[in-house]
Amino acid sequence: MNASSKQPDGEVLVLDVGTSALKATLYSARGAILAQAAQGYAYASPEPNSAEADPDDWWRALPPALAGLNANLRAVRIIGLTGQMHSPVLLDEQGEPIKPCLLWLDRRCAGETAELIAALGLPPYHLNSTYTLPKLMWLARRRPQAIARARKLLFPKDYVRYRLTGVVGTDASEAGGAALLDWQSRRWATERLCYANLDARVLPPLLGEGEVVGPVRGDVADALGLSRQAQVITGVGDVAAILGGAPVEPGRIMLAMGTSSMLYAILPDHLRNVRDEGDGIYPYDLCGFRLLGGVSSLTGGALDWAWRAFGAASGLGFAEAMRIVQAMAPGADGLVFVPYLAGERSPFWRDDLRGMFIGLHLGHTWAHMLRAVVEGVGLCTRLMLERFARLGISSPTVAISGGATRHAIWQRVLADTCQRTLALYGGDSAASNVVYALCAQVLEPGVPFAEALNRVFGSPTLIAPDETTEGTYARAYALYRHHLDSMLQMRS
Repeated sequence: MNASSKQPDGEVLVLDVGTSALKATLYSARGAILAQAAQGYAYASPEPNSAEADPDDWWRALPPALAGLNANLRAVRIIGLTGQMHSPVLLDEQGEPIKPCLLWLDRRCAGETAELIAALGLPPYHLNSTYTLPKLMWLARRRPQAIARARKLLFPKDYVRYRLTGVVGTDASEAGGAALLDWQSRRWATERLCYANLDARVLPPLLGEGEVVGPVRGDVADALGLSRQAQVITGVGDVAAILGGAPVEPGRIMLAMGTSSMLYAILPDHLRNVRDEGDGIYPYDLCGFRLLGGVSSLTGGALDWAWRAFGAASGLGFAEAMRIVQAMAPGADGLVFVPYLAGERSPFWRDDLRGMFIGLHLGHTWAHMLRAVVEGVGLCTRLMLERFARLGISSPTVAISGGATRHAIWQRVLADTCQRTLALYGGDSAASNVVYALCAQVLEPGVPFAEALNRVFGSPTLIAPDETTEGTYARAYALYRHHLDSMLQMRS
């Protein structure tokens, strides 16, 4: 009997330490999702461009998230983690987190980013203001007492794993997202820490994504209802979502949407070495696959902002408000939104870009504004897809995953603004699916990663574009591009 035909027992638990919630997904050994639950938390924005969190909120969210699974957790054999990247969790001498933690959304380090780019000569996808090193440099200048107390650097998923096991460590995806990885040697670029007044001893061991770090601590296992024999693997940052939303297939384009969005293609062999001019979109190697794509800073998060700023005043609940917004005519009565509320990463790599509404008039309501925000995210996705097409990557279908799968309005608007068919293979567990596949390789030594990952998926739901909206969105896209190009020229 070969490795892939064995029938392993036990269950797999994947924890996703997100920006706004901790999500728990329970899988069978063969990849069926048995249960999912989440526990939300908030972050603070004490001043413009800031985003700060208490790492202990992530840990406090774990018991209610596990309770929400309503499952016998003693059947769990392997636990893996994923989560938001770039956010530096500094531990003090006692192993306690130094608070607050600057989240990836915090863009106060734009000046430090510019200095580091000039000094290190790194491309923007290896260093931008969402990354960790500029945040550490900002802390060294504005909160030097925090840097002086720091003894270890972790990232959100690593902090939760540390609380589970007592083991300090991270993986290469986090090191790369910190701008602290030497991509050639795959080791820490320790010399860069001088910009943050930190010693190399703060850097944790680099562990393999599927490496078993040890069992859950006995007292923690008892408190959470887990088996003391449950083993924990390193896991990988939520960049894994770019690979986990659909079955692995060369040429497939995948959109993973949460607070931000990741749009990547799995490169076929004949395009393996393709490069975008100026590296607006960029190559990325993950779990043995060569990908090309990029990240938008704020997409689902733009709708969250618009809801708080405009929609909540309607007195309706979010779901009911979204039904009203979805029922509106395409085009938001001529209102167009440029969604760069926190600068933009791909394909511009500009911290100074800003969001804007174009075409406001007295007849517009909160619903028009929310509709325009959703459509604006669709327009910036269309721009990225055009970038792919210029490089010879043009699929009529885009696989979607993440928060976009929870609300029908995202699916309809993305299909129509981009005039592409969307393929929906499951819920918002794309990054967790990849971690499940890593865990499955521990349960079944020798099973190929792609085989384990593809177990998760059934047949997709297809959302075809409404061709009658093509003209409406072509006009909106032209207006969006005109104002975007003007802003790019003005701020260059």
